[in-house]
Amino acid sequence: MKIENTKQVILRPLLLGLLGLAVGGGLFIYYYFFKEEVSVAAYVINGAIALFGVIGMVSTIYVSIVQYLKLKTKKEGQIVKAQYVSHETNVTQSKVNYYKVTYKYEIGGVSVEKTSPSEFEWKEVLTLKAAKDFQIRVLNGRVVLDCDLNQMFNDNKDAVLELENRYNKAREEVAKIVSNK
Repeated sequence: MKIENTKQVILRPLLLGLLGLAVGGGLFIYYYFFKEEVSVAAYVINGAIALFGVIGMVSTIYVSIVQYLKLKTKKEGQIVKAQYVSHETNVTQSKVNYYKVTYKYEIGGVSVEKTSPSEFEWKEVLTLKAAKDFQIRVLNGRVVLDCDLNQMFNDNKDAVLELENRYNKAREEVAKIVSNK
């Protein structure tokens, strides 16, 4: 749903894949041609590193296709207003929760409810919830966000901060209840 920076999205797996292939392949060539006695474990480790590189290269292709489809949807998709429904999280990376946002929109007289991938940070979720309505683009069932979340945050800053305060108070109450047991 969100469109990431194309260079960053593609360069990460590409560089990791190239690094894995270079290290795995280089060590394999070194062991095969320049070392007299090499254990099987060394070849297995080199194979695993090279496999990591191949997976990185395949990931680069996949991410490139997904990014291309998002950009095509952003360019050619139909503009639609979506309404925030709910959010949930089950993905944590580096101590940061990433949230799925459920939203609904109407297109061609048909009401559609979808859930985004786990890609929104807490501030972005609160921004979408406070704004209630946000602009998306739809093309062949694919949906991308067609608004600037930072600008939306600035436009709804007071509502977002109020919403965050309510969540913080609710967390404090739950912590009190749990600690009293």
